[in-house]
This record gives sequence, C-alpha cells and structure tokens, in this order.
Amino acid sequence: MGKFRRERRVLARVRRAAWRLEQAERERAWALAAARGEKVSVRKVAEAAGLSPTRVHQLTKGTDLDTLDAALGQLRAAGWPAPEDPDGSDDEELSGRTGIAERLHDEVGWLRQCADWLDHLEARPYPPAANLRPEGDFPDTCTVPVRLPRVAAILRRIAFDIDELACARRVEDLQAAQVADDPRAERRRRLAEPDLRYAEFCDRTKTPWHSARQGELAWTAYQVERRRRGETDEDPYTAYNPFRQGRP
Repeated sequence: MGKFRRERRVLARVRRAAWRLEQAERERAWALAAARGEKVSVRKVAEAAGLSPTRVHQLTKGTDLDTLDAALGQLRAAGWPAPEDPDGSDDEELSGRTGIAERLHDEVGWLRQCADWLDHLEARPYPPAANLRPEGDFPDTCTVPVRLPRVAAILRRIAFDIDELACARRVEDLQAAQVADDPRAERRRRLAEPDLRYAEFCDRTKTPWHSARQGELAWTAYQVERRRRGETDEDPYTAYNPFRQGRP
C-alpha cells in the first residue's frame, strides 16, 4: 500500500508538470503571435524566445490571436500567472484583478519591496526613492525618499488590506482594501501617502501666507506641488485660488 500511494503521488506530480508544460507552450504561442501582431521583426522575436526564425514562422503561421486570447483568459481563471498587456503597468492593472488570490499576490510584491528598502536603509547612507505617480504618467514623476516611518506605514497598510482580504470571498466585498478608480490615488494609497493639505504644505516648506499676496503665491505653489504629485491635472496658475477672490 505504501508503494502504491507513493506511485500515485509521483504520477500526480508528472501530470501536473505535463499540464504546466502545455500551458506554458500555449502562453508562448500567445506571446509570439502577439509580438508578430505588433509588427515586431521575426529576428527579434526569435532572439527573445530563444528560437530560430524558422521555428517562430512555424509557430505563428495561421494562428488566431482572438482564440489565443480566449485561451489565456481560461489560464487566468485557472490561476495561471498569465502576462498582461505590456502597454499597461502594475498600477493600471490593479482594478482588473478580480480574484482574492491576485490581490494577495500583489501584496506579496509590496512586502518584498519593503524588504528591499530595509536592506537598502541598512547598507547605504542614503535612503531609496519611490515614485508617487504610476508608471503610466511617465515622464511625469514625483520622487520621494523612503525612510523607516514610510516603510512602517506601508507595512501597516498591507496588514490592514490582507486582514480584509482574508475575510472576503470576493474583491467586490472589500471596503478599505478596495482599489481606487484613479490609479494615481491608488498608487499614493499603496505608498501610505495621504493627500497633501495646504496647512501641511506651508508648514513643511515654511511658506509665508499671512498677507493676501503671500497667500496667493503660497496657494499657487501648493497647487503646483499637488499637480507634481498627480493629485490634480488643473493648471495651478489659472485654477481657483481663494486668496485671489475680490482682486481685479
């Protein structure tokens, strides 16, 4: 009986490996066909895939990209880590992650990032940097230093989100851990960065605002910083300014 049980486990492992190989080949066929659909040269595709150009021709000849996309959707439903559209970014894809497992996988990535930041803070005299804006905003960036208080705040945010994820059956049931519609706001939330307040900005930058003229300049500088952080798209020089009211 012991030999029979071991043989059954070994055969199950073989079947699982065969299934993974089949899905990996299906994913490769999708990636090759998608690359050819983007008009990437066969030589570059073959080099990236580690295949010969002739083999790439054979694998992509007569392929139906729509059929492969449908197959890739089935892989995602089965938990396979299928790739997303390369035009997107991790920040933009958050709202499309409808499974609890996908969200947990994303939080694991943030935990690893925090571990890398801690290693950096321990080994180097200067802090690492993080971008408050999502990748889709490039070349616009808002870089901030990552110090221990921020890492601690991110770890607490992850703990709160995972606690809610552990209790929820569907992503739609989430409240605190629900992904924001605005990827910029979600990026700031994930980096434990609250929205910038006017009084906080003046205190941090020691900006005078006591007179009407100083207040107008301070408010404009505040809106400039909000735009740099991605909190608003308004032109800071033409947007509403409470200190400008009543002036000609």
